[in-house]
Amino acid sequence: MRFAGHVRPALPVDLPAITEIYNQAVADRIATCDLSDVSVERRAEWLGRHRHPYGVWVADDGEVCGWVAVSAYDPKPCFHRTATFATYVARSRRGTGVGTALRRVMIEEATRRGFHSLVNRVWANNEASIALAKQFGFRQVGHMHELVELDGEYIDCLFFQLILDDPGVPT
Repeated sequence: MRFAGHVRPALPVDLPAITEIYNQAVADRIATCDLSDVSVERRAEWLGRHRHPYGVWVADDGEVCGWVAVSAYDPKPCFHRTATFATYVARSRRGTGVGTALRRVMIEEATRRGFHSLVNRVWANNEASIALAKQFGFRQVGHMHELVELDGEYIDCLFFQLILDDPGVPT
């Protein structure tokens, strides 16, 4: 089933679903460096830190099936127009357009909020996230070898960047 819902700002009532989706990614060992589940309380603190110009949005088609967060890249003032982000989709909804809808809104919101550059780190074995980055015009700007150690194995990380003022950015 293709995603036919909408993307909206996250609300505190969404925290159980946001947490469940994140914890699925923890278990799947493909996108997050957390090694154990996080609590709804910990996610509530996290949501509270995502005040304007940052934010969290959820994909909602009657239930929350994914989310994206735009966060500070670095707290130093010279990085105020650069943000990083994370996108997570419910295991049962991956490959149905949820990530695409979230990424589209995230780029629109980041642009509207005055960001110049979006950067993110993707595990080199996460083919879906790499494809989504390329779909939206992100350029691979780095490759760090054996950056993540998980379950006794090392994983490379790729770094992607999108310049939002670039007229060639797809929407």
